Amino acid sequence: MAFKGTARRSAFETVAHIEALGGDINAETSPEATSYTVRMLAEDWHTGLDVLLDLVSAPRFDPADIALEKDVVCQEIAGAMDMPDDRVVDGIGMAAFPDHPLGRTILGTEQTVRSLNAAKLTAYRGRNYAPQSIVISAAGKLDHASLVTACEALAPRLPASEPAPRTPPVFQAARFLEARKTHDTHLALAWPAPAFAAPGSMAHALAVQCLGGGMTSRLFQAIREEAGLAYGVDAYQMVYADCALGVIQTATAARSVAPMMARLRVEMARMADDLNADELTNAKRQFRASLAMAGESMSGLAARNARQMAMLGCLRSRAQLEEEIEAVSLGEVRGLWADVLHGQPFARSAVGSQRALDLWAG
Repeated sequence: MAFKGTARRSAFETVAHIEALGGDINAETSPEATSYTVRMLAEDWHTGLDVLLDLVSAPRFDPADIALEKDVVCQEIAGAMDMPDDRVVDGIGMAAFPDHPLGRTILGTEQTVRSLNAAKLTAYRGRNYAPQSIVISAAGKLDHASLVTACEALAPRLPASEPAPRTPPVFQAARFLEARKTHDTHLALAWPAPAFAAPGSMAHALAVQCLGGGMTSRLFQAIREEAGLAYGVDAYQMVYADCALGVIQTATAARSVAPMMARLRVEMARMADDLNADELTNAKRQFRASLAMAGESMSGLAARNARQMAMLGCLRSRAQLEEEIEAVSLGEVRGLWADVLHGQPFARSAVGSQRALDLWAG
């Protein structure tokens, strides 16, 4: 709704102020944050900052615009339901955190969307857009002191409120199973992992990379190349401020669910025993390369800095992160992975035929 107009600008004027200068403006939501971004020439950054703060501080919330946007979002929800690979990811959040907001989809449901009105949106903004909860991050050719001065001048436009309280979720090894007619059955496993920058988080990230982070990973080689059970298989993290999940995601024919489960068990168990130094070295190189290449994008750098400030209240430099990567030992990764295997049962999510769901749930 922020892009539907503000107290100072119409919807068209909001975008035109940026595009007329050759820039672009966007916003995106994640489970824990909403980000508003502008990318433009350095000489025009004052205009970009003014427009962004206008979106955050003074959205109009016109009832007619809200009614139109409800229809658009409900279409988006229906479209997401048509994508089983997205639905299985939504499901793993519901299975792992069934009693917490992190277990809900970002889009919500048609019922919750239809229930919204200007008063509810205004109240939500007041609770969550407190100045103490907002991070302004910029990267590129600009002077830091000038940016701070401009932010201080514009800050009074933000609503005066206290940040909403946070309650960390409690992991549960539950099941999300959705029967539908699909060519493949989409599958996901999840386990609790260290939160963002918490002790053990880098070792866990490297373990996940070795397990299923690329085409040379153990899972890809075993499941795709050797057994031919799936076109692809991935292991990754869903990382939040107070918690995280390790996730394995794949899709396979219903007849292959049982052998897929068996192969996953074997490969996951093997890694605690025979992960070798070469694999860990390759994972570390991939992380260092990713850091280096991410630093070449000003938008990516601004987003990374904003996330660190929001979650940690400080910045970790590339040198600090590289040092943390190098400090992880093979024994630490093996030990952490053994703890994963012998810890809580995994949460499971599946979308596909009922026969396949019954196997996956067992």
